[in-house]
Amino acid sequence: MTAEAGERRPVTVLFADLVGSSALAARLDPEDLRRLLLAYREAAAAVVARHGGSLAQHQGDGLLARFGFPLAREDDAERALRAGLDLVSAVGRLRERLEPALRVRVAVHSGIVVVATLGHGAAAEPGAMVGEATTIAARLQHAAGPGEVWVSEATRRLAPRRFRYAPQGEVTLAGLPRPVLAHRLEAELPPGLVPPVLPMVGREDELRSLFAAWRDAQEGAGTAVMIEAEPGHGKSRLIEEFRLRLGEAGPGAVLVACSAGEEASAFRPLLAWLARAAGTDPATPPAAAREALRAWMAGRGLEGGEHAAPLAVLMDCATPEEAAEMEAAGRRRRRRNLAALLAALRAGAAGPTPLFIAEDIHWADESTLAVLRSLADACAAPETPMLLLLTRRTEGANLPGPAPLTLRLARLGEEQARHLAAAAAPEGADPGLLDRIISRAGGVPIFLVEAARDAQSDATLPLSLRAGLTARLDAMPEAKPVAQLAAVIGRSFRGDLITALAETVGLPSPRRPLRRLVEAGLMEPEGPAEAPTGYAFRHELMRDMAYETLLRSRRASLHLALARLLPERFGEMVSARPEMLARHLAAGGAAREAIVAYEKAAGRAMRAGAHAEAAGHFRAAIAELPKLDDATQRDTMEAPLQIGLASQLTITRGNAVPEVGQAFATAHAAALRLDDRSLLLRTLRGLQTFHLVRGAVLEGHAIGERIMALMAGERDAAVLLQAHRPFGLGLLYLGRHAEAQVHLERVLALYDPARDEPQRFDYGSDPAVLARAHLGWARWFQGDADGAFAADAEGVAAARAMGHAHSLCFALAFRCALAQFAGHPAACLSAARELQAVAAAPEFPYWSAWGAMLEGWARARMGDAAEGETLLRQGLRDYAAMGAGLLRPYGLALLAGILPPGREAEAAGLLEEAEELSAAGGIRFAAPIIDAARERLRGGRDRFAEGA
Repeated sequence: MTAEAGERRPVTVLFADLVGSSALAARLDPEDLRRLLLAYREAAAAVVARHGGSLAQHQGDGLLARFGFPLAREDDAERALRAGLDLVSAVGRLRERLEPALRVRVAVHSGIVVVATLGHGAAAEPGAMVGEATTIAARLQHAAGPGEVWVSEATRRLAPRRFRYAPQGEVTLAGLPRPVLAHRLEAELPPGLVPPVLPMVGREDELRSLFAAWRDAQEGAGTAVMIEAEPGHGKSRLIEEFRLRLGEAGPGAVLVACSAGEEASAFRPLLAWLARAAGTDPATPPAAAREALRAWMAGRGLEGGEHAAPLAVLMDCATPEEAAEMEAAGRRRRRRNLAALLAALRAGAAGPTPLFIAEDIHWADESTLAVLRSLADACAAPETPMLLLLTRRTEGANLPGPAPLTLRLARLGEEQARHLAAAAAPEGADPGLLDRIISRAGGVPIFLVEAARDAQSDATLPLSLRAGLTARLDAMPEAKPVAQLAAVIGRSFRGDLITALAETVGLPSPRRPLRRLVEAGLMEPEGPAEAPTGYAFRHELMRDMAYETLLRSRRASLHLALARLLPERFGEMVSARPEMLARHLAAGGAAREAIVAYEKAAGRAMRAGAHAEAAGHFRAAIAELPKLDDATQRDTMEAPLQIGLASQLTITRGNAVPEVGQAFATAHAAALRLDDRSLLLRTLRGLQTFHLVRGAVLEGHAIGERIMALMAGERDAAVLLQAHRPFGLGLLYLGRHAEAQVHLERVLALYDPARDEPQRFDYGSDPAVLARAHLGWARWFQGDADGAFAADAEGVAAARAMGHAHSLCFALAFRCALAQFAGHPAACLSAARELQAVAAAPEFPYWSAWGAMLEGWARARMGDAAEGETLLRQGLRDYAAMGAGLLRPYGLALLAGILPPGREAEAAGLLEEAEELSAAGGIRFAAPIIDAARERLRGGRDRFAEGA
């Protein structure tokens, strides 16, 4: 066995040592001592063998036994504990025929070890165990008294109710960094009996809640219900039972399943559902897939409509005309994708009361979550007979927006666990075995089901789900390497892909092993029953545990082999999902190539409007940078990655979140080390905007002056444009409106629509739209109302024409503020509502908060004072939560201006806070609004009244 041929395994280790062996050696003749030690070793070997363990090594009068290698059994921990008790008894019996009397102390510990061959040639040690488990067992036995068996908490948890323990507290062990919680093993307890069972147990209350929601949906009061629990608690089983009891409506449900490893792939679970619904799979030729999709759409009234092109492009089966249509959609593309998938989901549901189920959304990508959010909102609309059920773990992604009704599943009680274990076990299973399984599972349904399902195997008690899977794989030696290979690919995989990978790494055809894994219940076939096109692990936990059996070195070599294979033979998969290639390159140790692939994935996500996923790809690429040895190469790659991350965070979370500033600062440091002028300018511009939006206008302006100084002699119009634009913004916020106007008009003079289009992606917004939006403010504050509204109209119109959502949000935000300056609440309200609507789908929280503030002001001015105040305050809170400060003095002044009579002291306090923030950050543009609010507070003319 080579080093790489080893594996990681759960093992229970027993360490035993004779008490007083040094004194015995001093008292006895060497021949007598040999006879004594031989008798002890023979007795110990017989005990270990009787309980299914193996002796790993003798160390003088000590011995190390292991349970779980070379063959794992599901009750390895119990076997080791029984062996410990029997070893103490066996040594005690030796006293009856040997002098002097022998006594032994024993310790048992469970953990993960690496089992591999150490050394080469004559010095090789096959099957050597490497890991902390052996050290803990050896150290723990020193704490035991003569004739005692001590057990670590790790082992006790694997057999908590089959034995009686006496707690010993935490024990400090020599050479180990942390104490070990220990117990003295006293005796084995007799097994109990398993009572009669029901197919579904312990979830009656939750089932009643689901049926209540279903009845409400049938009556037109649709809703969404979240089922939340830790892994293995029966979320999927509850859904399955609900569907079974539902009758005809159950099979007609739309079922969307999310999987680990696909969190960064936009719409992946939805597209997988659509492919199944249309009857296609990854091996279907594009022409056939296109016909299948069209036939499915035609049967549901979607053919030829506005959703045909988005769905065809997303499914990679579009005609050239459809592809061109979506390419021309620009920034409207994401909105069309969201709308098309929502329409497909609704069309795919059967019956008068559609049922939608989305499982494991903690693994969903941001784009899928956006569609599910829209679906949840649709379910909640009046007179809508629809029900959406979602499941998620307690960690990971969650449904954005308002939380739906949530059912949280607890662990099963002991009696409920007994019922479930018996339901899962084969007919005629040993009741004593099931009792021990229940005591081991701790109320987690999946542990109960998986352990009980194999109760007919040679093992008499599962160790845990991991140990159980190890035992099942050990029983299928020809299938085990294929299961490990599949785990490297992911939870689900194409048949042709695993066949090619097996050939690449020198394994025989996986066809028969895959059938064996399906028969064993570890995997499920995908595609037609007569000719599966792929397979999937039945549970994600099964995939994780099969993966964990591989050595890290072996994992890396398999990931790298897969990464080399994918571009050569599965180019269409790489084109559609470059992040998949990146993930395997990273896991395979090819850091530089992984970074390049993650950059491609980020670019693809950016173009599709999946900005949160793009940010995730940039983060993943950045995480690979420390693995590069060359410092210059690291800096060269890091600067654009950090800039890309900052640009995507700016779009999804706003300019002022700390991570944006950190990304630009890190990129700037790399640019300084590289002495790269273009990168220096780009990072300085990012830091300038970061400080401006945080409300540190003086600091941002100082950076702008550094940038302008670097522009001396610059001839590149695009570079000059991006210097004048933020510098003009800073001047505007400082209240230097005339100077700001000069720079903003210079931006428009330099702007070239074709040349500067990429800046929408690099900087988040179109520079001309931004310049016109700010120019409207600059002209207004100089008394040029007509010029202000003209610039505003041009900016909004340009943003609409280019279909770029973030640019449109920028223009609309400045439009509603301009309407507020002019005292036009109706116009302000209209713009603020449109702003929030545009910002909602792609989730631009910065603009949503801005819109809420201005909508609040407008509604208060139009007579709804209470709701207006609530909205304005919420907008201020949301704005501040992102680290933004630029608009806070303005927002506080607006809030002070709408407070009713009798709250003058509160209004005065708000204005004082606004003035303090303005003075600290140099935010001078808000001074007229603050002054107007003070004038109103003193009983003067309301400058913001309609028509004033």
